[in-house]
Amino acid sequence: MKISIIGAGAWGTAVALSSFYPGHAITLITKSKQDAEEINTHHENITFFPGIKIPEAISVTHQYSSLASCDVLFLICPSNAIDDVCARVKTYALPTSTPIFSFCKGLPGAQWEPPSMYIHRHFPSHPFAVLSGPSYAREVALGLPTKLVLASANHCCRDIPISFNNMTIEYTTDVIGVELGGCLKNVYAIGAGIFDGFRFGDNAKCSYITVCLHEMIAIGQKLGAEESTFFGPSGLGDLLATCSGNWSRNRAFGEKIAQNNNPKDIIDDSVAAIEGYRSARTFYNIFQEKMISAPILEGLYHILYGQLSRDLMQTTLLETVFSK
Repeated sequence: MKISIIGAGAWGTAVALSSFYPGHAITLITKSKQDAEEINTHHENITFFPGIKIPEAISVTHQYSSLASCDVLFLICPSNAIDDVCARVKTYALPTSTPIFSFCKGLPGAQWEPPSMYIHRHFPSHPFAVLSGPSYAREVALGLPTKLVLASANHCCRDIPISFNNMTIEYTTDVIGVELGGCLKNVYAIGAGIFDGFRFGDNAKCSYITVCLHEMIAIGQKLGAEESTFFGPSGLGDLLATCSGNWSRNRAFGEKIAQNNNPKDIIDDSVAAIEGYRSARTFYNIFQEKMISAPILEGLYHILYGQLSRDLMQTTLLETVFSK
């Protein structure tokens, strides 16, 4: 099976390594010619995974020409790039039978339009699936185990014979719920980082995560997701991982905010995408329009975009979690 992967960041590189499996021919497509040359020269992604070797059998290129013969396409780019990436893919002869898998965890625009809606708009005839769950990229790249969930309408992608070295897959048809969990957990992880930065302690942080899960479920039900999805890998699993892991970019972002750093300055200095920052604003606007109550997310929006003092940040978060 020929698998093309668009996106050679941390997660794209990790998936390429995990997909490097007997019977799979992997092509990793980078953002630029320079990125491809660097990986091919050193046989590692120095920016994200120094010291982890990328087998020479994995083809690394900045060209999209491999798409004409691929059996499966993985899209693993920042969510705000999904529209441009899809438009570029359309200029190549991607077979209509080629299934497209989205690994994106964010909202590309200013409305409730997750990556799946953009992909379907560009490729309405292609089988489509979303893959999500607790997936720290470096652990996946090192071959450590995890469980993800694959969501596709009517299970249309369930029987595609893709194998991963270290990832177990469970299946659902709740595409909305899986994407929603992947988007929301990034926002909530920022709050978890703020809790860490203020040294509120593990008890308070666990209480925070619990309330976040309840809020996720309530939001999901308003937007048409299934409640059970949020107790699976893309809900509780990813929420716990992203709120707790020292590797989590969104959690680390929140911790820096608690140290009195300006959120926008942190974003401007970041090499990797911090999806929760943009998603917080998009969700806030969606919830205002649809009259959906989400006190924690609304509080995080005001912290990220309202230039609150450290004292007001503390008050805002603690009141949303511990008020009766």
